[in-house]
Amino acid sequence: MIRSRPLPGPPAAPIGGFLELERPGPGAPAADLLTHWQAGAAPAWVNATSALAALVARLRPQRVWLPGYLCAELVAAAPPPARRFFALGDDLEPEIAMLDGALAPGDLLLAVNMFGRAPGPGWRQFVAAHPGVTFVEDCAQALDTGAPAWGDWRLYSPRKLVGVPEGGILVAVSGRARAMAPEIHPDMGLRADDGPGWRTRLAPLEARRAAPRDNAAWHGLHRAAEASHRIGAAPMSRLARDLLARLDPAPMSAARKRNHAHLGRLLGDHALRPDPAPAWAPSGFAVQVPAARRDTVLAHLHGAGIFAAVHWRAIPAPAAFAADHARAAGLITLPCDHRYGPAEMETVAEIFLAACR
Repeated sequence: MIRSRPLPGPPAAPIGGFLELERPGPGAPAADLLTHWQAGAAPAWVNATSALAALVARLRPQRVWLPGYLCAELVAAAPPPARRFFALGDDLEPEIAMLDGALAPGDLLLAVNMFGRAPGPGWRQFVAAHPGVTFVEDCAQALDTGAPAWGDWRLYSPRKLVGVPEGGILVAVSGRARAMAPEIHPDMGLRADDGPGWRTRLAPLEARRAAPRDNAAWHGLHRAAEASHRIGAAPMSRLARDLLARLDPAPMSAARKRNHAHLGRLLGDHALRPDPAPAWAPSGFAVQVPAARRDTVLAHLHGAGIFAAVHWRAIPAPAAFAADHARAAGLITLPCDHRYGPAEMETVAEIFLAACR
C-alpha cells in the first residue's frame, strides 16, 4: 500500500535516468555479467548499432526485417534498400501473421526482448520454422530474460542496463553464428580508451556518481555523450569490459524483479503489460497514458525528480502501423532498476498518480 501523505514530495536525489558509474563489490563475483551473457570472448563495439552494422555488412542480406516499434537510431545499421518493417501485437511480440510467408532464406530479422521479456513459445516456433533466416535477439533492455536464447545472435547494449559508458556486444548463439563469429569483429587497432569520444562518454557517469543530487552537473554531459555515438569500427573500451567482468548480475536482477512487482501492485491499472512475479529482469515499468496527456505527465515527473523515459518518441514504423504509433505516443517507462528499493518505488508511484490526476 502507498504510504499516506498529503502531497507527494520530491525524492532526496533524482530517481531514474542514465546510471552512474558502477561500483563493483570486493573480489570477483561467482558469475559476472559478461559470463552470464556468455560474452566473455564476444566481439564488442562502442555501441550496439555499430555491432549490428558489422553483422549486416558481413552477411549482406537482401532484406533486413526490423520492428516498426524500435529505437530509430538502430535502423541506420541496415542500408535503406534492405529495410523492411513488421508490427508488434498488443503483447509487444512480433506480429507473426504479418511475417508468415514474407520471409525468405538469406533474410536477417531483428526482434526486441521488450522491457527485458522474451517473446513466448509461438515466436520460438516461428523462428524454428525458418532455418534459412538469420535471427538477431535484441537484448538492449534485457539484463536477464530468464529464458534460453531464441536467435542466432544476441545483441547487448550494456549502458542501457548498468553503469558503464558504452558497449555493443554481439554474442554468437547458434552453430552457424559461432562458425562465423571470428569473421565479425571491431578494429582493435582503434584505441577507444584514448580518444576524445571515450572521455565524453565516461564524463556523465563519473559526474553523477560524484554528485548524485546535482542534475545540472551531469544532464548536459549525458546529452553530449549520447550525441557522440556514431556507427564505426572502434571497439568497446577496456574499462567498460573490465567493469562488466566485475559486476554480479544476480542482485541486480533480483532488485529489478522486486521493484517491478511492487510497482505492479501500486499501479496495476496503468501497466502496459503487468506481471505480478516476473521471471525476467525488467528494464523499466511501462505505463500507458492518453497521448494528449503524456507531455504533461512527463513534465510533472521530471519536475519532481523522477526521470521517466519514453521508448520511443520517434519510431521508424510506416504510417500504416497505427497500433505501434499509438503505443509510441502514450507510453512512459518508469524507473525500477537495481539502484532502488521499495521506498523509491512508492515515491515513483505517488508522483505518477498525482501527475495523472
